[in-house]
Amino acid sequence: MKNILTVFKKEWDRVIKDRRLVLTVIILPGLMIYLIYTFMGVAVSNFTESESYDVVLVNVTDEFKSIYESNEDMSKIVIRNISEGSIDDYKSRIDNEEKNLLIIFPDNLEDYDGISEKPQVVIYFNQNDIQSQNIASRFTNYLRQYQSTLSYDFYGDTNFFYLIQDGTELDENQLAGTLMAALLPMLVIMFLFSGAMSIGPESIAGEKERGTIATLLITPIKRSQLALGKVLSLSVLSLLSAMSSFLGIILSLPKLLNFEDANMSIYSVSDYLMILLVLFSTIFVIVGIISVVSAYAKSLKEANSYITPIYIITILVSITSAFSDGANTFIWAYFFPIYNSVQTLIAILTFSDMSWLYLIVTVVANFIYLVLFVTLLNKMFNSEKIMFAK
Repeated sequence: MKNILTVFKKEWDRVIKDRRLVLTVIILPGLMIYLIYTFMGVAVSNFTESESYDVVLVNVTDEFKSIYESNEDMSKIVIRNISEGSIDDYKSRIDNEEKNLLIIFPDNLEDYDGISEKPQVVIYFNQNDIQSQNIASRFTNYLRQYQSTLSYDFYGDTNFFYLIQDGTELDENQLAGTLMAALLPMLVIMFLFSGAMSIGPESIAGEKERGTIATLLITPIKRSQLALGKVLSLSVLSLLSAMSSFLGIILSLPKLLNFEDANMSIYSVSDYLMILLVLFSTIFVIVGIISVVSAYAKSLKEANSYITPIYIITILVSITSAFSDGANTFIWAYFFPIYNSVQTLIAILTFSDMSWLYLIVTVVANFIYLVLFVTLLNKMFNSEKIMFAK
């Protein structure tokens, strides 16, 4: 145990005593994520709140006016009533994105007798302008409502049946959890791997390249203790990096997703402990993979070239959270590394009743993978052919 702690301390000091590594590996990831996501959330929120529209109407009726005024925030819409002679001018302004929408009503629309040719209402907007599309879509719905009102006045009640919408009461926490589950597992796993990748190869492949690994191998220490010491130290350091990123994510996501009065208090202390346990068990698997690959590689550059495809595969697996409609219900799926962590995080974040079972299976499976990787790394350290390959 003493030898393992010695190796652990050596790797720990290598990172912690280097201010640049502490800044780039532990502090900057979470800080940058928080600043970037918060800025994005604020920017989107400000854009949405400050969005205003310029709508032009021709021969508008009082009935239609009452419909859109009751549904829209009129402080954000400028309504202009123009004559038919100015239609072409305002169409050009919409083409140039100076105005957003033009609606042309025919004269005496509400005097239609039901026999002559039906009157036409023209909606003109710029299909290349998002604002113009948005306001056109909303006013089209108002026109349909207005059309129904006129039809009722003219023909009476023509509905064959009434449609009543009912459903489960909206649970805002469940909705927030679903959104979190779509993003958080993907981001956390990516940052776990990137944090381990930033320091793992240097610890083994870097020492092989510099020749310092030979000094460690001839010391009176068991190769298994050396392997376990490196894996533990790299795991703790990588976890610190991941925790920094995790804090940055959970503090900024409510702002990014524009939740009203939302915060991460929808999750209990036990939920956070479960998430932490998933992260801790997952980082052992990731560090184990990186350590084995780094031990096999002849140089730091070669190690990074081997690890990059694995990182891409990890990203692809973690992205499954964005397209998931809930955690996988098949227990056997939780024996697959990385995928099991993603699914367990989804279960926790969506308040699944089975999250404890998924957590136990995932942690046990990841612990087994840790033992396998440490055993394999021990054999590699005992192989002169691998450790001194040129």
